[in-house]
Amino acid sequence: MNCSKISSLALIVGMLMTSSIYADNSASSFTSDGTAVFGAVANRAELAATDGYTKVLSTELKNSGTPKDLVIGLSFETTLFTETVVRSKGGSKSSATANATIEMKVYVDGEMVEPGEVVFDRREQTLFASLGGVLDCVDEVEDDTGVPNGIIGFDECNLTDEEIGLILDTTAAHSFNFLAYDIGSGSHTIDAYAKLTWNDEVVTPEANSSASASLGKGTLTVWEVHGSNSVE
Repeated sequence: MNCSKISSLALIVGMLMTSSIYADNSASSFTSDGTAVFGAVANRAELAATDGYTKVLSTELKNSGTPKDLVIGLSFETTLFTETVVRSKGGSKSSATANATIEMKVYVDGEMVEPGEVVFDRREQTLFASLGGVLDCVDEVEDDTGVPNGIIGFDECNLTDEEIGLILDTTAAHSFNFLAYDIGSGSHTIDAYAKLTWNDEVVTPEANSSASASLGKGTLTVWEVHGSNSVE
């Protein structure tokens, strides 16, 4: 696709933000209660494809006449949860990493549109610490009368782990405009897909981490527009 057409269509997208008169036709769908199923739940229900993506919204658009371009707006509330815990004693270093990512893509009539896969939300959380530990001591040595002598030696102490944990749970709304070019006349199906990935990395046995993500309310809106076909 030449640069002139991409620039002209991007300008039209900007115009659509303030007025609808530039759009010839439109279609939309939404989920109002956060019921989109994806990630591990979708895999268990056998709803996810082999690449991990699950369809979360879909709509249809009918057009006629000369080929048109489509601006496809996809918006969702996204929630990321990450937890890392480290334990250490004696000055040793412990670290843990948790990350979670939500990716989206859109298809028109089975063909993925530009710019392909988009990261809607991502977090990588790393926690590390070098801790001294906690001394748990008991005076076990007694004097001649059977009374503890009041002197505690190191061999009468146990060094136990200190622990630090960090939990982040955030929700935000994100939006992205996808572009489809030269869509012919007829009825067209627009599908939005989402994928959750996570990778918990435990660096030391004394550390652990977990991560998850979810989708909330979402909308899928499609505008049919006239893009420039100039060639340079």
